[in-house]
Amino acid sequence: MVDIAVILVGIDVDLHSSVFDRAAAFGIPILHCDWKGVPTSATLPWSDNTRVAARHVAQASMELPRRKNAWMRIVRAKIRGQAVNLRPIGDESAKYLLDLAVRVRSGDPANCEGQAARYYWRRVFGDMAFRRVAGNRQGANGMLDYGYAILRGVTLRGVVSAGLWPSLGLWHHNRSNCFALVDDIIEPFRPVVDATVVTLLRQVSSLDRAGKHALSGVLDRPYSSDGYTVGTAIIHLAQNVARYIEGDIKVLEVPHFEGWT
Repeated sequence: MVDIAVILVGIDVDLHSSVFDRAAAFGIPILHCDWKGVPTSATLPWSDNTRVAARHVAQASMELPRRKNAWMRIVRAKIRGQAVNLRPIGDESAKYLLDLAVRVRSGDPANCEGQAARYYWRRVFGDMAFRRVAGNRQGANGMLDYGYAILRGVTLRGVVSAGLWPSLGLWHHNRSNCFALVDDIIEPFRPVVDATVVTLLRQVSSLDRAGKHALSGVLDRPYSSDGYTVGTAIIHLAQNVARYIEGDIKVLEVPHFEGWT
């Protein structure tokens, strides 16, 4: 159980109550998916973090300037990771995104994240006509959705273990989003899934068992030069977000994906 980051459950799956008990004991979230395989709800263990109440209060009362500064750093890290994925295409493509990352300001008022996404998705798969459509199970979109679901599960685990409340985001704030903070923290890690999908598309055109195995395996792959794997980097960032929210650290350092050799 200690090697399981998240359990995805489909509509045709029956689980004994002992599975929920053991998952809770090991801090493993269970994501319940709809017929498309998209998570719609979650079963979470209670956090045993000793500062959980204090951190919930700090989340709810966090000042906007600090939220905006944290979001700036998250967006910069995400765009830099995307730039790494464009290096095989050409230095100019990567440089465009790196320059865009430098221009991100507090709160990203110029929507550099959106600008980067439009540029990135038309190039990362070598298909200028590609459109990123969440919920589309076909081809690259289906692979991306599955990989992001894996990331979302382990990020949810990191948020809860850090004593934070998933719906109180740094920047995401849709009132119907139960995982706003998760969707903040996950952003710098999305390029890891993208890089895996680029490789998979050279072998298959749709998600198969081997593809699912490869996408779940990204959690054990290196993330940055500091020695963290993707999975441990997510947990570490969630812990640092908690410290930032409480004011223990003044600046939220967000490492970016550095690619694989």
